[in-house]
Amino acid sequence: MTSRLNKATSLLKSSLPRRFVADPGKEKTPGRLKRMFLWFYNPTVMAVKDYRDVFIETGKKMIKKPIKTSLFLSLFGTGSYFCYHNPSLDHYRNVALSNHHKLLMLSWRVRNKTSEQFVDAALMLEREGRLAHCSLLFCSIVYSAHANSELREFSKTFLSPRWSEYLDRIVDVGWLGRWYYMNNAMLDYDINEDEWKQQS
Repeated sequence: MTSRLNKATSLLKSSLPRRFVADPGKEKTPGRLKRMFLWFYNPTVMAVKDYRDVFIETGKKMIKKPIKTSLFLSLFGTGSYFCYHNPSLDHYRNVALSNHHKLLMLSWRVRNKTSEQFVDAALMLEREGRLAHCSLLFCSIVYSAHANSELREFSKTFLSPRWSEYLDRIVDVGWLGRWYYMNNAMLDYDINEDEWKQQS
């Protein structure tokens, strides 16, 4: 009985076209969608496994050395806080305009001359287009450029200042969202020292 069945199946296979007969020695190639899925899936799984192993090893080292871990975490947190609150040039412009408005609200008899001169000098550099900004990651420096932004490319070659002049060109230094020289100049912006000298 089994021999007859085998003969019948062999006759059926021989009568069918070759494309309908499965070849046991040939592997079936995956479809296009499956290949695209595997192309994305395999590298993602390998990357997740690698990062998981790294996190596990890092956690074990952190448990073994808690003092070193706390030191690195505190330094990383402090540096990230300084970078996040590092002021920009737009922030300096807004602070200068705000302080200028504060001075305008006062009478000329009460204004502090030092505060007024500092704010006016900063706004004059801004109007001339010579106010430049340099970010040092943890702090920022605002300085007066040799020429405005239109001549900045030309000034790199022909009008660049000497190295000894760079310190004299520093207008302000900022960190943690504050500007050092601007804050010092505006400490007593509503006290005119000349008025006290005249009264005395």
